[in-house]
Amino acid sequence: MRYNFDNIPKELTDLHQWVCAWDGSKIPMRANEKRAAASSDPTTWCAFEEAKEAVTGGRYDYLGFVFNNNGIVGIDIDKGFDENGFLSDLSIDIMKACKSFTEKSKSGHGIHIYIKGTLPFGGRNNRNGVEIYQTGRFFIMTGRCLVYDRIVEDQAAIDYVVEKYFPEVEKTSTGISVKTAPFYTPVFEKPSGQKISLRPKYPKITPGSRNQSLTSLAGQLHSRGYTKEQIYKELLRCNQEACSPPLPTREIESIVNSVTRYQR
Repeated sequence: MRYNFDNIPKELTDLHQWVCAWDGSKIPMRANEKRAAASSDPTTWCAFEEAKEAVTGGRYDYLGFVFNNNGIVGIDIDKGFDENGFLSDLSIDIMKACKSFTEKSKSGHGIHIYIKGTLPFGGRNNRNGVEIYQTGRFFIMTGRCLVYDRIVEDQAAIDYVVEKYFPEVEKTSTGISVKTAPFYTPVFEKPSGQKISLRPKYPKITPGSRNQSLTSLAGQLHSRGYTKEQIYKELLRCNQEACSPPLPTREIESIVNSVTRYQR
């Protein structure tokens, strides 16, 4: 069974934060037309029933829930099971901490956890098998429930996961906050003779870190006063030089639009 929509909690199905997807693709799609949606554009999302009908009617293979910074946090564990098919130690640790709605991913190898609370950042990929988001991303949902079938509110559990699995955050007297060290940093070469390189070199980016790395770069450029057009051009260059394979241009546009929404 690929999915069981009856298991998806009402707290999610009541929200107008749904998209669709084809099997083998991670691109969100609009339910009622064959056009890409965007995790940063609510006008491309739909109600749960619309997305469900698009899947059951055969137009798409899966539906997806978009995180929209409104109190729902999603945790994605890439290797949810060990080589024998049992829950991995990593999954067990995070599931026991959260005790909130958990489902198998569409591949059957990973798990998703949905829990109420907030993060000190929009989202992170620790490049070690765990991702966590509260905005700007979507999870393809299967409803293939594991152990916990209800979404609970537990900020302490979220803080535990962030502190343990995301070392770029630090504990403060008022909770947890993001350290200032960037996720991805360009490299400027030392001067050679009389020549000084004004353009940086971009270290190679692994496929699983492309979106997060380019978002980090966009944030650095935005904070330094680069215009939206300049950020877009530089991300295109970095995408071609450092990413293999490069992200689609529409994802670069989405990153730039998302980052430049905020004041410097």
